Amino acid sequence: MLRQAQESSGTSSSGTPDLFSAVEVKRPAAARSPIVGAESLLGRAVFDSQGSRVGELLDVLVDMHVGRVAYGVVILDRAPDWSERMIAVPWNTMQMQADGDGICINATRDWIERAPSMRIEAMAELLDRELAVFIHAYFGAKPYWERAVQHG
Repeated sequence: MLRQAQESSGTSSSGTPDLFSAVEVKRPAAARSPIVGAESLLGRAVFDSQGSRVGELLDVLVDMHVGRVAYGVVILDRAPDWSERMIAVPWNTMQMQADGDGICINATRDWIERAPSMRIEAMAELLDRELAVFIHAYFGAKPYWERAVQHG
C-alpha cells in the first residue's frame, strides 16, 4: 500500500512519501457552519420576520461578565423622524436566514423601526439593568443573563 501511495502521489522533498498531495480537503461553507466569527456577520443585511430588509448589522455586543452575546446593533434603513437609526436587538431574537445571507429578527418591520433607539455613545447604558430588561421585554425575549436563553 505504501508503494502504491508513493507511485500515485509522489514523494516530498525530504524523500518521504507525500500521501496527502492528492487529497482534497472539503470544508463546510461558512454560511452553513454553526460557528462563525463575529466579523463575518458585520455588514450583513437584517430582515424582519416577513423577510423585508430593515437594516444592517453594525456590531455584536458581548457581555464578558457572563460570557454571552448580548445584542446585535442594527442600523435601520429607515426610522421614524423622532428616532435615531441605531437599535440594540437582543441576540436571542436574531437568527441567520436559511440561505445564510442575512440575519432575521423575530418581529415585524413596524415593531423593529419603533424599538428604543440609541446613539453610539450611549451603548454603555445597555449595562443598566432596567434599560436592558426594557429592551428585552420590548422584543418579547428573556434577558440574555438568565440561564438557557442563548440560541441552541
